[in-house]
Amino acid sequence: MRLIADESTGSFVTRLGALNNLPVSDLMERIGDGGRPMPVQSTEVYLNPRALGRLAAVSGHGADLLQRALPHLQDRHLLDDSPGPVWQWPQWQPRGPLFLVRACDLCAEARRRPSEVYLVSVTRWRVCARHHRWLDNLREAGTTWLSLAGLPEVVHAHRQRETMERRLGAGGRALFADALHLAAFWWNIPSLSPPAWAERRKMLPGPVGGDLRIAPLVCYPETVHVAWMLAVRERRRMRGTWSAEADREWLDQMGTLLDDWGMPAVSALLPVGLWRQHHSGPPLVTREQRPGQGRWRRLPAPLPHTVPDAGAHLEQLTCLPWRFGDEPPAPDATQVWSVAGRA
Repeated sequence: MRLIADESTGSFVTRLGALNNLPVSDLMERIGDGGRPMPVQSTEVYLNPRALGRLAAVSGHGADLLQRALPHLQDRHLLDDSPGPVWQWPQWQPRGPLFLVRACDLCAEARRRPSEVYLVSVTRWRVCARHHRWLDNLREAGTTWLSLAGLPEVVHAHRQRETMERRLGAGGRALFADALHLAAFWWNIPSLSPPAWAERRKMLPGPVGGDLRIAPLVCYPETVHVAWMLAVRERRRMRGTWSAEADREWLDQMGTLLDDWGMPAVSALLPVGLWRQHHSGPPLVTREQRPGQGRWRRLPAPLPHTVPDAGAHLEQLTCLPWRFGDEPPAPDATQVWSVAGRA
């Protein structure tokens, strides 16, 4: 059975069982001792090294190849070793934060694979740029994916984000996480949302489910633009060439951008101000840590971020406190932001 990059282990063993006309419970008995299999769309199975060896034997793939393709078979996710092969498939408490997102069924069918394939994701959603689809793990309104055929700017933004993270590295991932959660602040307060977001919502055909499902979708183009703006500032700050005057000019540029998007800039800049407070520490001083000049050079994770795990989801990476769907925040005298609820 051919491997699918980023597939969850639970999805993989379910496909493997189906390919061999074997119930997944019987397959797991051959892999090791454990409980009982759970639904692949909501949780994940974890193996110890000996169970990984068993899975490699029954699947016909080497353990190292499985670990490269399936994120939760990497060493940091393996269970503590024990005398025999062991696996755990927790129903409600996965080991660490977990986002499982349905793979594009057209991509799966093109590879002669079942459409019910689930991928480990750093977000609650993914974009298939080939087939212009927004994918998640929801079935709201009976819809398992949302068409982006009428929103080419969203697909373009996704490609820009991929380029940014591929070229900038850890810094690109961290700053996109921050930009997404700045967008969450603006989304949570409708008076701050740019008119383009409501227009994109109207362009989505048919029933799409709740607002929280589409929030990251309609925000995507502006989020990527803001992420680039953050990266411009952080590169110079980390190089030690940032000044108070440059910071004021950058903030003016950000305000002009928000004005152009039809947002009330004075109010919309409030979360940007909090982000700047987090990102106003001393720059990196060692020569090895200083980022190179040029928009496309690698950018280390800027303080206060630490070097992120490549599999860490964006809610772990951001330095900002709010999420899509939070109650509107209100600053107090100590500038501690109060949020309630969780999307």
